Amino acid sequence: MAAACAREALPPSLPLPYPEPPRTASHLPARIPPPVAPYVWPDPLVPLPNLVVPHWAGGAAAPYAAAVQRAATYYQLPAELIWAVIKVESDFRDHVISPAGAQGLMQLMPATANAIGLRDALDPEQNILGGAYYLRRLANRFRGDLYFTLAAYNAGPTAVARHGGIPPYPETQSYVRKVLQYYWSAIPQRL
Repeated sequence: MAAACAREALPPSLPLPYPEPPRTASHLPARIPPPVAPYVWPDPLVPLPNLVVPHWAGGAAAPYAAAVQRAATYYQLPAELIWAVIKVESDFRDHVISPAGAQGLMQLMPATANAIGLRDALDPEQNILGGAYYLRRLANRFRGDLYFTLAAYNAGPTAVARHGGIPPYPETQSYVRKVLQYYWSAIPQRL
């Protein structure tokens, strides 16, 4: 795979680039496993298994279930994590634009959407796939550390690198907590 591919695995022998943040819930997942080959795009004609919409998502999330499942499958991310990011970012409003200019369900900034090749960041399917791609890239960069990945999704990877971990921004710290609360509460539904 090319070096810029979001699905590339990182060498497992490398140490974490930053110190581990304190874990308040050691029994809950704090890492995103690295991707493994083969990378298979889900066949749109084959029904997707386990299309579970978390209870906290409500009916507004149902139209996005297939897109979330395809993105989760292809980018090898937990679907519950994608759901949680969408919940915190946009609360399932697909055409929302933030005051900073972030667009769509996963609130992609125009520069990010352009850099990852999205033609229309307000198209829900493209937005979900683009957001999942970006999450996978960040997870790869931060060796699967869920805390740093989410902090980088909110504040940018440069801010996480500059601070050697989760930046001391109240918005980012709150963001990480909220996403993790939704993510962890959705995990048992899959079992």
